[in-house]
Amino acid sequence: MQEYKDAIDVLSVVLTRGQPLEFKQHHSSLCKQLCYGVLRDYYQLVYFRDSLLSKKTKHQDLNILLLCGIYSICELNRPDYASVNAVVETAVAIKKPWAKGLLNGVLRNFQRRRETLTASIDQDTNLNHPKWLVDELRLAWPTQADSIIAANNHPAPMTLRVNLSKTDLVTYQSLLKDKGLTTKKIPTVPGALQLQDAVSVESLPGFSEGLVSIQDQASQLVAPLLDAKPGQKILDACAAPGGKTCHLLELQPDLNLLAMDWDRHRIDQIQQNLDRLGTTCRIARSDFLDYTGKNFDRILLDVPCSATGIIRRHPDIKLLRDRDDVGKLSITQSRLLATAWNYLETGGELLYSTCSILPQENESVVSDFANQREDLVVLPVDIAEGIALSIGRQLFPTIDGHDGFYIARLKKVA
Repeated sequence: MQEYKDAIDVLSVVLTRGQPLEFKQHHSSLCKQLCYGVLRDYYQLVYFRDSLLSKKTKHQDLNILLLCGIYSICELNRPDYASVNAVVETAVAIKKPWAKGLLNGVLRNFQRRRETLTASIDQDTNLNHPKWLVDELRLAWPTQADSIIAANNHPAPMTLRVNLSKTDLVTYQSLLKDKGLTTKKIPTVPGALQLQDAVSVESLPGFSEGLVSIQDQASQLVAPLLDAKPGQKILDACAAPGGKTCHLLELQPDLNLLAMDWDRHRIDQIQQNLDRLGTTCRIARSDFLDYTGKNFDRILLDVPCSATGIIRRHPDIKLLRDRDDVGKLSITQSRLLATAWNYLETGGELLYSTCSILPQENESVVSDFANQREDLVVLPVDIAEGIALSIGRQLFPTIDGHDGFYIARLKKVA
């Protein structure tokens, strides 16, 4: 029952305190499955729970435990009675034995009424997305909105970035096969392998030696597009946790590269990734908006965003973001873009990217900026994924494929 107790603790941080989903080292795979599942199917599960409760309980831990129980019955590959018993016994573990009857009654009732309740869910609830986001997606992408929502409700695949400076794709794929791990190549992304089933990083051969990293295929498109040349001064302005920083160095180790971020913990992650890969660059803990220094030949500006393109990896985003957040973020993104432009050498190139699928943070930000400049040329984004926009390219989350992502390339001219 410890897994359910842990799931209550983790989900409480998201649902009652409004903080991001975060696991500790001791949390089990079942605990993680419960948390991801409850957040992914949150709106349906709340509908089921509230339809079964004759009177809402003020005990948030019990409310969350019921969501875990209903999810278990619906999705876990185990007998229903095992899920019911686990939830009932968890009441003792959280020191509320008096609630055992309530929990048992609600879950047994769900077993009996499941088919009827499922048939009665309205269309909006069935989407398992907040209404504001559904409205935004349908407004921005009327032909893609349904497939975006469907992809968000599926777990994301685990994709690897093979370090081609240390090994090659065929050799590493063979190492994985020896471990019983099945993968497929992604033809449009050199160095990318998608695992058939997600595994822990400890299961990946050569992970600690830097042979491989975990990075979605959309994110893997960024570093090659920056087209960094030996000896160039490169800035990764919002670098943490360092995936793109490391990818740049794998592709071209002879760079004068500065990785910058404002968060101390995330700065440490950059260093850890560099150490694991056996490479190095300068790291600065600073808010890029406060930067004063030399100019750069290339700037990678992967700005803070709503992360609406990676909901399938972080389903808590559906509950933590609202429409106002998008407006606030777009202001910050515009400021970051203007700051980066000031520190880009004439003839230099800037790559703007987000893991958002909302135009307010993507094409609108870059277009508004570009329309005010006479020293800017828009460069093509030569990738197969996504759709071409007036500026940049928009990728949508795809079942068994890449995350949602936006990329634009800009050149500074005299």
